[in-house]
Amino acid sequence: MLKLHRFLKNIGKSFLDLLYPPLCIHCKEDLERDCKIFCKACSSLLTMISPIERCPYCFAPDANLKRCCKTCRKHPLLFDRIASAFDYEGPPATLIKQLKYGGQTHLAQGAGGYLAAQFLTLDWPLPDLIIPMPSTPIKKLERGFNQSLLLAEAFATIINRPVVEIIKRKNGDFAQANLNHKERLQLRSTSFEVKSSTPLDNQCILIIDDVMTTGSSLKCCAESLLPLFPKSLYALTFCRAGE
Repeated sequence: MLKLHRFLKNIGKSFLDLLYPPLCIHCKEDLERDCKIFCKACSSLLTMISPIERCPYCFAPDANLKRCCKTCRKHPLLFDRIASAFDYEGPPATLIKQLKYGGQTHLAQGAGGYLAAQFLTLDWPLPDLIIPMPSTPIKKLERGFNQSLLLAEAFATIINRPVVEIIKRKNGDFAQANLNHKERLQLRSTSFEVKSSTPLDNQCILIIDDVMTTGSSLKCCAESLLPLFPKSLYALTFCRAGE
C-alpha cells in the first residue's frame, strides 16, 4: 500500500511538472531536469566566503589577513569567532528569504549542508551544544517555525551534535528587518534570557542564525550565556549582510 501511495504521488508530481514546470527560486527561469532549487546559472553563483579573505574574529571584509580588523581591535568580541557561509546577496539571499518569508522550510536542509561545509573550512572545535538564535513568540506564531532552529537542526544532523533551545526571546522588539543600523545596535540583552538549567560550564557553544548584519542579536545572546561560564562561544550564520 505504501509503495502504491508513493507511486501515485510521483505520477501526480510528474503531471504537475509537465503542466507547470518548476522554476528557479532566484531567477524564476525553468529548472533543468537535474536541478531542484536553482538553475545551473544561479547555482554557479553559490560561492561561499573564503575565510582567508575575512577578519578571523568577526568575518568582516578586511585586507589585513594577519590580524583582526580595526573594529575587533577597538571593540573585542564576546565570541571566540564569528563566521558566515555567504554574503547576503544573489541566490543565497533569495534562499534565506524564501525560507524565512516564503515558508519553504525544506530549503533549510540544503542550507544546513552549506553551513557544515563552511564549518569544516574554519577548523573550529566541534561544539558540545548548538543553540539556534531564538525567535520571539509572535514571530514564531506568525511563521509557524523558527528558521534558525531549522538551520541548526539540519546542520547538527551532519556533524552529529545536539541542538538545545535554551535562550528565550521576549516579545516587544521590532522586527530587525525594519530597523536601521543605529536601531539594531540598540537592541538590549535584557530581551534575551536563558530559560533552561542546562549546564554550560566548560562547554563549547555554537550559535546558529540565518543572517548577521550588525551582530547585535548575537551579542545579546552571548551576554545572556556568559554568566553560565561556557568554555568558548562561536557563531555561524548562513549569510552576512552589509552594515
